Amino acid sequence: MKTRILILLAFTFYGLILNAQTKEDSLAVEKACRDYIEGWGTADVERVANGVSPELCKRTIGKDKDGLSYSSQMSASLLKFVTEMNKDGIRVKDLKPDEKLNPEVIIYDITGDFANAKTICTKYGFFDYCQLAKFEGEWKIFNVMYGFMPQE
Repeated sequence: MKTRILILLAFTFYGLILNAQTKEDSLAVEKACRDYIEGWGTADVERVANGVSPELCKRTIGKDKDGLSYSSQMSASLLKFVTEMNKDGIRVKDLKPDEKLNPEVIIYDITGDFANAKTICTKYGFFDYCQLAKFEGEWKIFNVMYGFMPQE
């Protein structure tokens, strides 16, 4: 009988740990991701800054003309520069110019002060895997791995 009670208590506490993600955290993680991607898409530097850490590291993998892989890295300051360029019309070519920006945010996991999410922007044909952390009480994107969606 004591064993059953201990097992029941263990599952109860395990369930409490798994449910540590709050609705407020989910909304704040989604907001950080939307500030980042919608800010970039509308050339709103302040909005991008609201969503990302000043220590942001954004990376992708590409291939050179010989098919050899390489990595490319961008920091928060370069992301702000690229966002500023969007204001001057030097933006990534729209794959779907008649489509609204309307990015999708998928939250995969929130555990304590850490989260993983994905943004998808079909208008420009790219996606971001975002790693976030709650820092000074605010959710911020610290790491991004991005890529371009395969052309149909």
